[in-house]
Amino acid sequence: MAHSAELTTGRRIGLVLNAGDDVLSSIADACVEHDIYQAVIPLFLGAFRSVRFIASDSPILDQEAPLKDATEVAYVEGLGSGTITWNPTTSTHQVHVHVAVGVKDSAAAAFAGHLLAAETHYVAEIVIDEILSPVMRRVSDPSAYGLENLRFGD
Repeated sequence: MAHSAELTTGRRIGLVLNAGDDVLSSIADACVEHDIYQAVIPLFLGAFRSVRFIASDSPILDQEAPLKDATEVAYVEGLGSGTITWNPTTSTHQVHVHVAVGVKDSAAAAFAGHLLAAETHYVAEIVIDEILSPVMRRVSDPSAYGLENLRFGD
């Protein structure tokens, strides 16, 4: 069953990453700097030396099950979006971003998936929209093979 909630937004933060910056930790650091606990990322774009994400570069036998493989590609440009939640148990931000990237030396062959790590090449530009309410959290979802999915409210 789908879940929805009216989101009350707060501040909008622009973040520019430079060559060599770690993407996910930079996003979390910006949230700490601006005292943001939860947000959406409507805009995420840039050039990356490398990206590692949940994806496969070979045929999949079971299309229903979540991928367990990680793929890394180098020298790509791409875009994405995501959410940021606060994990009170670990006192850390959970940055959840999905990206679609094109490999520069492979005629922009495309890859897409859940971002696990990335290093900025030239520049990355990110917009972070703070969410004031309701509480956004990630909860293990048995109907989605135990993956942590976004939920609203306490």
